[in-house]
Parts: sequence; C-alpha cells; structure tokens
Amino acid sequence: VSLMTLALVGLMLPVERPDVFIEVHMEMWHFRNGELLDYSHHPGTLTNGGADFAEDQLGDSPATDPAKWIGVSNDATAPSAAWTEIPNEITTGGMERAVASYTNDGTGQWNMTVTYNPTETGSCQLAGLYWSLAGTTLFCADQMSSQVNYEASDTIQIRFSLTLSGS
Repeated sequence: VSLMTLALVGLMLPVERPDVFIEVHMEMWHFRNGELLDYSHHPGTLTNGGADFAEDQLGDSPATDPAKWIGVSNDATAPSAAWTEIPNEITTGGMERAVASYTNDGTGQWNMTVTYNPTETGSCQLAGLYWSLAGTTLFCADQMSSQVNYEASDTIQIRFSLTLSGS
C-alpha cells in the first residue's frame, strides 16, 4: 500500500446514510375537581446533553436508567439546548421531580407521562425530562402555553412525546 493510496482513502467521503432525528413534544393538562382548566401542546427543546445521552444509549455504553424523570419550574426562561437542568426546579409540595410512566406508541415513538397531585398552592410554566432522579441530566425541556396556577388537590399531568426517525 503506497502513501498515495492511504491519502486518497483518508479523503474519501463516507457512504450516504439516512439522518436520524429525535422529535420532542410536551403536553400539559391542568384539572381541578375533575374539570379541565388548561391544556397546552408545544415542540420541546432537545438539550446538548440529551443528544449525547441518546448517542450513548444507542451506540456506546448505555446508562442504567432511561430518561424517565419529569421536573417542573415556574421559571419563564425559554428552553436552551445548553441547559443541563431547568432553572429553579420545584422540589416541594407534591410537584418535585417524579418518575414518569412509559407508553410505546409504535416504531420509534413513545411517551413519558407523570401526574402530579400538588399538596400546596403554587405555579409552574416549564417542564423537563431527565435521565436521573437528581442532578444535571436534562434530556429535553419545554414551556407551557401559560403559567399554571395550581391549588392543593389539583391534578397536573405532563407528557413528553418523543419520536426517533430516519430520513
């Protein structure tokens, strides 16, 4: 093998392959006494850490815990791909980070849903999906359409819908 052959091999473009995409959406339902008070649906923001986590799960050494924890905040900051956690996450009153239930919606499609039952009055307007109960492991985040003002005994349901696809 000549040096010229090695140089040409090094310059070869990779074989074309389909691109892989992760699409994230967040939905929120707010109920009081069984009556729906508010609903919102928005595209979410995949964080840089979330993209690295997906790469690790699919191609490296998978973490032992999937992205299954949802946390909320009353911070009005728009989500950023650079985030590692949502700002000012609520940690009390029945609104702390909680494990979500998983639902398979078909090939490459799944939902992570958590239902909160607040024990005190408060507000939230931002949610994040994490891959651990504690720490800076934010996979994706999204804002709600408006601030949700909840009371003790209300029900807040947050669902992240995720789609993994190739083109």
